[in-house]
Amino acid sequence: MITVLAAFLFAYYFVNVAKIPYIIKKIWGIPFEKRMKPFDCATCLSVWCAVILFFLPIEISTFIAVIFGAGFLGQKIK
Repeated sequence: MITVLAAFLFAYYFVNVAKIPYIIKKIWGIPFEKRMKPFDCATCLSVWCAVILFFLPIEISTFIAVIFGAGFLGQKIK
């Protein structure tokens, strides 16, 4: 269960809080209307992160859940 939570929190922070896909599009000159799936879709990115985290040790999933959970909560409380 921690793997699913870690995947969601990482993807949400990556796409909606840090807005990394928009920064990449700006640097590479990609039009903002053009999609960069799965990097600009929190749902798509969380699925791929869950697949990767499934094969890694549980400690990594726990670490990711803690650090990105703090970012997620900080964004919601702000």
